Amino acid sequence: MSVESPIRNLESEIGRMDIETEDAVDVTPTVTLARLYKKQGFLDNAAAVYKRLIALEPSRTDLREALKDIERRLENQSEQLREDDATTILDRLRKWQSAIYARKRMLDQRYEGGGKVLVIHGSDLDLSGGLTVEQIDREITKTAQEYGMTADTFQTDDEVKLAKKISEATSGYDALIINPAGDTCTGAAIREALLTLDIPIIEVHLSNIYRQEPILQESPIADVATAHLAGFGKEGYILAVRAAADMFCSDSGVGYGA
Repeated sequence: MSVESPIRNLESEIGRMDIETEDAVDVTPTVTLARLYKKQGFLDNAAAVYKRLIALEPSRTDLREALKDIERRLENQSEQLREDDATTILDRLRKWQSAIYARKRMLDQRYEGGGKVLVIHGSDLDLSGGLTVEQIDREITKTAQEYGMTADTFQTDDEVKLAKKISEATSGYDALIINPAGDTCTGAAIREALLTLDIPIIEVHLSNIYRQEPILQESPIADVATAHLAGFGKEGYILAVRAAADMFCSDSGVGYGA
């Protein structure tokens, strides 16, 4: 006697479910199919089979009890899924909350850090549109405050005084921003003073010096500077202050920026 496999039996029962008339339905195999669905965990399929059987034989209380049992299981599954979904959402919210708190602590530490930057303007600063050094200095100070830093500004046409001021940055400053301006091509003393510093140095030029005559493209401090900004106009100073804040926070371990 041959023994049919569960898969063959399942296929046979599925085929029988396609019969539409009451007289053609074999109740026992169809109940077997429902039980097999239930055993395999396909509760939706089992419920569908029982509902069809009840429609064919509404007086069968055993079918109704079996259907109620499956529906209870389905409801429990739905509740479990809802609980799992709620748990997942709560976990995500906690992670987001932790990330927000971590970001806030980082920002608080950054503002408490109190970095200090020195901004130096060289000689013959070429300003246009009625812009003044004082106006630029105010914007520099404001931007530095926004980043939890303080900024000192200095301008002179005397290269010796400029070099002396740079030398003062060896203590008390976390970064230096310099626009050599008229001293770009001849700033040997400025270069020597910058070499004594061990803080980030950002070289700023209002215009793009590399679009000028070849002789004006040479900057004696190019290889001394940590970074360069050219061609942004007065916004170059603002960008430099932001960059200095990033450099300061990176060095101090605060880690500003995203």
